[in-house]
Amino acid sequence: MSQDEIEVAAFEAIEPGGMRQVEVDGEKILLLRDGDAVHAVGAICPHAGAPLVEGVRNGHRIVCPWHKAAFCIRTGAVQDPPALDALPRYDVRVDAGRILLTKPAPAPATSPAAPDGRCFVIVGAGGAGAVAAQTLRQEGFTGRVVMLDPANRVPYDRTVLSKYALSGRKGAEKSPLQTQAFYREHRIERRTAEVAHIDAQARRITCADGAVLNYDAALLATGAAPVLPSIPNAGLRHVHTLRSRADADAILAQAEGSERAVILGASFIGMEVAASLRERGLDVVVVGKEAAPFAKQLGEQVGRAFVGLHERQGVAFRLGREVASLDGDGSVSGVVLEGGERIAADLVVVGFGVKPATTYAEGLNRNDDGGLVVDATLRVAPGLYAAGDIASFPHRGDGEPIRVEHWRVAQQHGRVAALNMLGRNTSYDAVPFFWTIQYMKRLDYVGHAASWDNVVLHGDLSKPDFLAYYVKDGRVAAAAGLGHDGDTAALIELFARRRDWQAAELGEHPAAVLAAMQ
Repeated sequence: MSQDEIEVAAFEAIEPGGMRQVEVDGEKILLLRDGDAVHAVGAICPHAGAPLVEGVRNGHRIVCPWHKAAFCIRTGAVQDPPALDALPRYDVRVDAGRILLTKPAPAPATSPAAPDGRCFVIVGAGGAGAVAAQTLRQEGFTGRVVMLDPANRVPYDRTVLSKYALSGRKGAEKSPLQTQAFYREHRIERRTAEVAHIDAQARRITCADGAVLNYDAALLATGAAPVLPSIPNAGLRHVHTLRSRADADAILAQAEGSERAVILGASFIGMEVAASLRERGLDVVVVGKEAAPFAKQLGEQVGRAFVGLHERQGVAFRLGREVASLDGDGSVSGVVLEGGERIAADLVVVGFGVKPATTYAEGLNRNDDGGLVVDATLRVAPGLYAAGDIASFPHRGDGEPIRVEHWRVAQQHGRVAALNMLGRNTSYDAVPFFWTIQYMKRLDYVGHAASWDNVVLHGDLSKPDFLAYYVKDGRVAAAAGLGHDGDTAALIELFARRRDWQAAELGEHPAAVLAAMQ
């Protein structure tokens, strides 16, 4: 054993295919046994600090238990977001039954790459745009990378706005996604600009201020805009939507002096805002025309479980109800429901969903909802790609077109689009995944089920702690889990195998099913 090596564990202490966390000089390190060898990487997910030892392993992948980022156990490289930073990797060897580890040396300096005269433009600085820009540089592109965004903020994690920013809790998610210095060091130009028109044939972008930018390849990642209510008096002060940091700041400013908040719409963002404002101490009422929140995505049973969760925290509901108008003298003071009931309010937040922000995309192939139709490589037109909330893409690369308005999918899109801008011809065929957090309880949703014949439930909806399978034509199309971190991580890996899984095969513990397949 050399002076630089440290004995960290006995080889036999890790079962074949298993993993173990150790600590060296205050650093948590994950050891993963691979046949007669051992790999060592950082044990903490850089996205939000989750302990990776509680995640699941699938071959040479380790999947984070919380938000399902995935890493290569051999190199530490990110294989799936929402993490954007690789895990540190440590040199390790086995000698006489002992695992010996060497702390990583500084990375060697790299020679500058040959210059590239091309210009790649990214329109939008959300999850998709930020990952695309970073991927281009990581993959060795040395030409110009230009990001256009009206707000021109350093890209940040938008998911924390409804989940943490409004409640006063501090989320552990890394935000901003990278520092300003990162963009300077990687020569990623960030410009304040609103795009007015795309000429795909000429490969030209015209901005609202008249500026014109020619591109060799471009990515449209403009996200979505909140649906504004067509309700009388919706323009009163203190009626808000939530999409940006500025929106969150405005809601917070009003919440500081408010006692009563009404949330219009029992959408995911509406329910997250309801939880956050209730945690802040406001009286909260949620008004929704649906019989239960998330009924379209998760079914009424699961939706009612969330109603119970909120009611135990003191939130009131008016479900199956329509809003007739808002009232107030300059500022909102109440919400009037059809039938005449009036709910007093100092603050109203509208959560009626979003629509793709693609008004600039005249002449491109758009759906009725404004989404841009893309192929499996996310291509809209030659040299032009779309990602995130605006992209209507074939499910799993060869299925029916779907549009998914969630953060991790947008980040995955950003990486695939960047690879294709570089000519890699990579299909997006990942398993869709999203999460929602309310009162520090996280529900994970894996897969995609536009409709289902049956819901197979394991667990207790009243706690809530459950795993639900959405079954279509005898096949599990999607699953939702709360309190089943490892199981939902395993389901992503199992669904990726493209098998027609039955609910009985997956059972109550899909993590055990995946482990048995290693």
